[in-house]
Amino acid sequence: MARFSGRGRWRRGAGSALLAVLGVAGPAVAGGPAVECTRIAVDQAPQIDGELDDPAWQAARWFSDFRQSVPDFGEPAREATHVAFLLDEHNLFVAVRCDDSRPELIRANKLRHRDDPDTDDHIQLVLDTYRDQIRGTVFVVNPLGAKEEGLVNGYEKYTWNWNEVWEARTRITDTGWQAELRIPLRLLHYGSAPEQVWGVNVTRVVRRLQEESYLAPPPPPYDISSLNFAGELRGLELGTRQRNLQLIPYGLAGVLREDAGDGETTDSVTEAGLDLKYSLTSDLALNATVNTDFSQVEADDLQVNLTRFSLFYPEKREFFLENAELFSFGHGGGFGDHPPEVTPFFSRRIGIFQGETVPIDGGLRLTGKVGRSDLGLLSVRTGGVDDLGLDPVWYNVARLRTDLGGRSYVGGILTDARIDGERSTTYGLDGTWYLSQDLSFLADVMRVEDSRIGDSTSAVYAGLDLTTDPWGFLFSYREIDEGFAPAVGFVRREGFRSGSGSLRRSVRPGRWGVRRVSLRVFGDAYESLAYGVTESTAASLMSEVELENGDSIDLGVRRSFERLFEPFELDDDLIFAPGDYSFSEWWVEYESDESRRWGFELGLGAGGFFDGDTKQGEAELWFVFSRHLRAAGSYELYDVATDHGAVDWRLWGLRLEYIVSSNLSASGFLQHDSSSASTILNLRLRWILHNDSDLYLVYNDSELEREGAAPARGRELALKLSYRFFL
Repeated sequence: MARFSGRGRWRRGAGSALLAVLGVAGPAVAGGPAVECTRIAVDQAPQIDGELDDPAWQAARWFSDFRQSVPDFGEPAREATHVAFLLDEHNLFVAVRCDDSRPELIRANKLRHRDDPDTDDHIQLVLDTYRDQIRGTVFVVNPLGAKEEGLVNGYEKYTWNWNEVWEARTRITDTGWQAELRIPLRLLHYGSAPEQVWGVNVTRVVRRLQEESYLAPPPPPYDISSLNFAGELRGLELGTRQRNLQLIPYGLAGVLREDAGDGETTDSVTEAGLDLKYSLTSDLALNATVNTDFSQVEADDLQVNLTRFSLFYPEKREFFLENAELFSFGHGGGFGDHPPEVTPFFSRRIGIFQGETVPIDGGLRLTGKVGRSDLGLLSVRTGGVDDLGLDPVWYNVARLRTDLGGRSYVGGILTDARIDGERSTTYGLDGTWYLSQDLSFLADVMRVEDSRIGDSTSAVYAGLDLTTDPWGFLFSYREIDEGFAPAVGFVRREGFRSGSGSLRRSVRPGRWGVRRVSLRVFGDAYESLAYGVTESTAASLMSEVELENGDSIDLGVRRSFERLFEPFELDDDLIFAPGDYSFSEWWVEYESDESRRWGFELGLGAGGFFDGDTKQGEAELWFVFSRHLRAAGSYELYDVATDHGAVDWRLWGLRLEYIVSSNLSASGFLQHDSSSASTILNLRLRWILHNDSDLYLVYNDSELEREGAAPARGRELALKLSYRFFL
């Protein structure tokens, strides 16, 4: 469900420097346990079936002392968990046995792979192969065997669009459930030493108890992405690096029918391309693409924009998603699907123009580690499009980030776009320095040189961030020049200097069904660089309540000031004149725990909006009929009323999914947005083939209503095959 404007900035809170002032200390941090990995011969490898009865597992070293992170940090897990590791020449094997005193109450609804299995009971494994305490690889499995893999780039910075080939099998037994994993060494990056020690952690989540227990428990509010709390995986005697050469050709064939009001036209659609993945060394991976796959099988969710600033749409193309975390820069507030304030590299700038696809002729990407530094190099060429008035463009990106130890780093980035003899280049430096276990100083600076405007512009940021369970804060300063526009980046707002601060105090009552209550205060102020006066301010008071059953309640009030220097056109029927505006609003949200068979999310808000009044509402209801069938519906309303105009927007969606097995599923998604007068229907059949290859049959139907004219409509039926070969 969409969130009310601005809440994402407050998620990370507040305080260690403050703790020193208040005399409150956070929990002591102890090193994680050391776990031995048993080396076996290739012919001794266990069969991946979830049974855990192979002789290799009987001889393995099992670790069982799992401890709670929440609700009772450091206490033994209420339901015991046991884990063991095996290693042969080609693979790392992991077995997890999850005892459960009430196996009939195990929550497992997700059957399809890469379908958020962590909303069920599940286990997660993280590997920090370089032990830099920043970057790791995460593997997730639920009791039905649904799996997902992702990458970590610091606390709560996940990207779940990293698709690799590994095995997981599970069994639900009379005493709980168990999982067996086979992770090929070829998909991991690690150093060249023959004997290594990796960072490792395993978490098990029991949803009915809302309990998270760990091999090495991080203190709240941290989770498995906090690699500084991880244990050690020893006994890794690594032989010759396994070759990882993958060829992934794709082909798409279909029919497109369009009617812009002057008669229907029919065109055939055929596309083909190729991606290549190759591990040059254990540290460096090369990716290449020819006629890049644009992931046409999945539509962007429609969004309503009530602000004066740009919307953010996440990347979905696999070539750009692979190791995308290496190119993350600075502290713009965005990672994965989360919108940033500003970033010098946003891959959707490449190959997409005003919602239209621009052909990518080819590209190369080199990512990995050199010594203590992370390295990312990217070069892509897009073709010209006469209908859009676009010339061919070369895009180049270079990223270097050096580990300073203790999760601190310093890095730099360079992005460059060359268009018909003109160029736009962005330079940047960034760093994070941990002053203590919980307190960090953040800083970054960027500069754009654009030959088309003959001038340079800059952006700077500095912040102080503290995260503990009882206290937290984030104080920051940002300045972005007027006209700051990195050609390969994203800027939500420019031409300002701002200061912001948030302070959080959390308590754990341990009664009344309430697990944690967080009280937050937040304030920010923006000064216009062009006019030299305050442009906007906001002050908020919020309360977030986490219930013992996994539900949550958020409520808050906000007082805002906005100064418009030019008209703000929210809609053709509603334009706000230049001037000063002060207004207040409130909101409340309730969110059910997603592991239950049915649930809902509800948000309501009301108050002022410039010189008018607004009412906002969001609701989503889902129901799981069985592990094979589920449905969801959502509805959002945005009403703004003033003496000089009004808007009454509605956004609704319906989703129906039928999952035959973990590899075969069908889905239908219907969206309507009255603010843009558009309706989109997406029907999709997906079959996951051998080596996690994909076969899609897709039907898309879009309609755009036009005042005084017949609706414009487009329909497309397409068959797409993407097949992965290992050479």
